[in-house]
Amino acid sequence: MFEGWMFLVTEIWLLLLLAGLLGLFCGWIIWGSGKKNRALDADDGALAGKTSPPLEPESVPDVPALPGRLNLEVPPDDLRRIRGIGPKIEAQCHQLGIYSYAQIAAWTAEDIAHIDVQLRGFEGRASRDDWVSEAKALMAESR
Repeated sequence: MFEGWMFLVTEIWLLLLLAGLLGLFCGWIIWGSGKKNRALDADDGALAGKTSPPLEPESVPDVPALPGRLNLEVPPDDLRRIRGIGPKIEAQCHQLGIYSYAQIAAWTAEDIAHIDVQLRGFEGRASRDDWVSEAKALMAESR
C-alpha cells in the first residue's frame, strides 16, 4: 500500500523548493521594477515624480534681509535647546546663517517676520514660540 511514498515525499519537497525559488524570483523582479520608479531624476535632483522645495532663502519684497551677525571664531550654539526648534528647523536656520543664541536674542520685529516667512513648513514658528526670549534665557544661563 505505501510502496511509493518516499518518491512522493521527495517530489513534494522538490516542488515546494521550486515554488519558493519562483516566488523569490518574482518578488525580486517586482521589487526591482518599483525601485526604478524611485530613481533620482537627473534634471532637478528630486525623486522622480516628486518635487521638494529648495531650502535657499528666497527674497520677500516687504521683509528686509537679516544683517550678518556671525562670529566664526565661536562654535555654533545648540539651537535645538530653544523650544520649538528641532533638527529640521535647526538645519534651516543654519542655511539662513543663524548659528547662535546671540543672533536670535538680537532679533527685531522685522527680523522675526523675515524668519517666520523663510522657515519652510514651519512658518510663524519663531514668533509663536517666542524664540527671542528663549534665546535670551539660554544666553543668561550659559554665562
